[in-house]
Amino acid sequence: MSGEPLLDHITAARWFGGKGRSAELIGLTPLGWLRPPGQWPAVRQEIAAIGYPGSTDHDFYQLLISYRPHDQQSGAVITETTDAEHGVLAGVDGTDDPAAHDALLGLVLDASSPTGSKTPADATSLVGHRLGGDHLTPGLPSRVFGGEQSNTSILFAHLAILKMFRRIELGRNLDVETHDVLTRTGSDAVARLIGWIEGSWPGPDPNVSFGADLAMITELLPEARDGWEYALAELRAGQDFTAEAHRLGRALAGVHDLLRQNFPTSTIDGGEVAAIMNDRLDVAARAAPQLAPYAEGLRRTFDSLAGRTLEVQRVHGDFHLGQTLHTPRGWKIIDFEGEPAKTLAERSRPDSVWRDLAGALRSFDYAAAHSPPAVRPTGPRPASRRFCRATSIRTRKRLTCCGPTSRTRRSTRSSTRRGTGPTG
Repeated sequence: MSGEPLLDHITAARWFGGKGRSAELIGLTPLGWLRPPGQWPAVRQEIAAIGYPGSTDHDFYQLLISYRPHDQQSGAVITETTDAEHGVLAGVDGTDDPAAHDALLGLVLDASSPTGSKTPADATSLVGHRLGGDHLTPGLPSRVFGGEQSNTSILFAHLAILKMFRRIELGRNLDVETHDVLTRTGSDAVARLIGWIEGSWPGPDPNVSFGADLAMITELLPEARDGWEYALAELRAGQDFTAEAHRLGRALAGVHDLLRQNFPTSTIDGGEVAAIMNDRLDVAARAAPQLAPYAEGLRRTFDSLAGRTLEVQRVHGDFHLGQTLHTPRGWKIIDFEGEPAKTLAERSRPDSVWRDLAGALRSFDYAAAHSPPAVRPTGPRPASRRFCRATSIRTRKRLTCCGPTSRTRRSTRSSTRRGTGPTG
């Protein structure tokens, strides 16, 4: 069977990141069987290497394939494999197959210890890590969460959610790494990590192998509401968001404390930061002349960094209301993979906590711009002030901070998608 059906399947998926580019399948590596042939459907993860003609770029994508003999298979066949006992098997996308879901969950639940593993006897390996999940059992009802874009999330009853990474980044996944630390240190501002799956496979050179985290399982938070949607609903109903902003600030500050204690920290020269920000302001002002009245004040603020040494640490890196959940147990922060447009090295590099604070303030401003005019604040936002105050108390830092003015708000209403906007 040619690779065309498989390539068509990958490039048509909404999680495929190479939209608009000509793509080719340059390799397909099966990992170990999660369910072996004879236990139909046989299930395994496979890593597809996708190249782009005329470019040295290539990406790895993770697939979940369900196999059966051809005469027992239904659905669109996208690949085939040959088994010594059962002959040619037809493979279909297993994303919606409950048996495939159960096989993934089983890899974590069967870990013999908190760092247990399963390692097939071939050149590839799968390792399941388990931190908890004693309440989980095989055979739980499961379904795919329909709102996912870049990954695939599978819900197990009302208990857990498995995130299957589609575009694979080699090495440690930042979301897994951060949740691992925050769970082990007892943070109540994130969903507890239950476990994760990592895999390795050979490269084109005998001396080269690849490894990556492939999936993670966290607790499913009951009655959780998307933070952006929750903020919009509160504001549109005329509710005061100040207390919630304070609680969110405390949650973020607690996460920053733990990240500072458990990941490398460093310092950077304030003058270098000032030069970078002034350059960015030049670019932004040319693109948006509405910034002109604020340029002088912004430059003074940037220039005040000269001669200072700034502390940097691991941060969220892409923080806004859409990266939070509001629950009866308080605010929870999600998706620690960082800003998607940046490389893994850039996203894992220590940065200022101000990046996360700025993302939150911008998000508050966008949310307020969507509220009815009758309840829309016209001056510095109390919610923004309370958020910063909560953060400064928890981190023992005196942060001078206020929400954007109404004049600033008018120039930023065009950026509305889930409370996000351009990041510096």
